[in-house]
Amino acid sequence: MKLLVFAILLLYSTSAFAQDTSDAQPAEVAPNPWTKSWVFSLTGNQADYKDWSRGGVNSSAFVASTLFRAKYVGSKFSNTTRVNLRFGQVNQEGLGIEKTEDMINISNKTDYFIQTSAWSAFVEVAFRTQFTEGFDDSNGDLISDFLSPGYFTESLGMSFQPHDNFTTQLGLGLKQTFVETDGLDDFYGLKEDQDVRSEGGFTFGLEYKKELFPNFTYETELSSFTNLLIPLKSTDVIMTNIFTGKINNFMTSSLEWSFIYDDDFTSTLQTMRIISLGIKLNLL
Repeated sequence: MKLLVFAILLLYSTSAFAQDTSDAQPAEVAPNPWTKSWVFSLTGNQADYKDWSRGGVNSSAFVASTLFRAKYVGSKFSNTTRVNLRFGQVNQEGLGIEKTEDMINISNKTDYFIQTSAWSAFVEVAFRTQFTEGFDDSNGDLISDFLSPGYFTESLGMSFQPHDNFTTQLGLGLKQTFVETDGLDDFYGLKEDQDVRSEGGFTFGLEYKKELFPNFTYETELSSFTNLLIPLKSTDVIMTNIFTGKINNFMTSSLEWSFIYDDDFTSTLQTMRIISLGIKLNLL
């Protein structure tokens, strides 16, 4: 099942790279239809105490992340591939190593322009999971693992992008929830003998980025999936907000505030807030 998921996603993602290069080059060099970026970030901290009257726990932590984006823009369509990976751990004396961040997000979207590039019909495939095991802080029980859960979503619909910093889309979609680790099925709405649950419904997405003032930007991304056969209040929602300040060419500080609502796992809104300082390298 793992190989099937990655094979389908890889096949679809790489299809955009099979462009015909056999035509003769024009006398004038045409604008490059490709836009590519690859960013690597690393943040960390360490605390070491000895005979410190105010107390404290020795600890060290790191978070590594990378975001790759490749976009091809032709006369009638565009194709965007994104790979977003993050992983972090903290080591506290007496408590051992715990995971702080863990994310695998891969997506590929093809837009077919309608008269202008602002409006388009789109087809998108998206996949998300995590690298390794996750545990409940209250009791130490295993609650997640690689492909447990894993989400694979295929959608098509209409997209509106008036400029590069704003995109919104609405479509019909299929969603598959994978749980490969035994004993975790019930956490994510699967029956005990199920490995995959399929759903159909509406998808919605929004992306926005703005430089609030020099060297300080705000980015937000919202996505949702509404199953047509269950109440509207059970809509799955993921929202990420990131404020980033550029200190110099290599160092940045950031505040991330993210929300997840998925009542298969819990009816309580899941939140994550992270303040970080570290290095950021533009590899492409």
